[in-house]
Amino acid sequence: MVIIMSVILEAHRGLSAYYPENTLAAFRAARDRGYGMIELDTKFTADNVCVCLHNKTVNKTARRPDGTALEEETPITALTFAEARALDYGLWKGEQFRGEPIPTLDEALAFSAEAGIPLKFDNVLQRADDTQLEIFFSTVERMDALSHIGFTANRIDFIEKVMARFPAAQIHYDGDISENALAAVAQIVPAEQLTVWLRYHNNRTAWCKTPACDAALVAMTRRYARRIGLWLLDKPEELVDAEAWGVDLVETEGELRP
Repeated sequence: MVIIMSVILEAHRGLSAYYPENTLAAFRAARDRGYGMIELDTKFTADNVCVCLHNKTVNKTARRPDGTALEEETPITALTFAEARALDYGLWKGEQFRGEPIPTLDEALAFSAEAGIPLKFDNVLQRADDTQLEIFFSTVERMDALSHIGFTANRIDFIEKVMARFPAAQIHYDGDISENALAAVAQIVPAEQLTVWLRYHNNRTAWCKTPACDAALVAMTRRYARRIGLWLLDKPEELVDAEAWGVDLVETEGELRP
């Protein structure tokens, strides 16, 4: 099947189908394969260093330097940055990734600037407390990173916080997909700064209760947002649907290639 793509492919947690998720190795692979955006997750350590990690615990992706797994459930919030950094975040995916460290927010932003590839931060940032959010925002300012990042949100109060600090911020909305909800978001975020993410119905997304994407939903959403994203796709035939509906971004873990 030959597909001429007009959509931008976004790498979910980096090229996470083949590389250790939320690591610089996965981010570099996404850059090298030509993906147009990278989605990543953030958490904070016990000493409030912002790092790239999806789960609340490090058990899925962290190993001791000798390759053994951590027996006890270990929240990232229970580890200092030094303790978290002493673990290996590549070995769980394969020996070829040995030595891969947990990246910091600073390192992810520096990579984005150097690689010229934008980052989309997952809505888990909404759970950060005021001190942590200030650390995140201040880092974005210090590294002059606003032009190459986006904030994902499903809550109006968080969108308001981001827009108050960064009026030019790119917002990726993945909350309630109703006319009223989108109108409320559009009151805060200009259409040219707003991307709305719709759910493609497949086994990867069946748990989610938001409406599944179709042509009518895309048409309604387009009245409020400059760009529409579709998640989470992994089959070429799904990409055919994305093209037919005219969406702008497609999230994949790497099964779909640019």
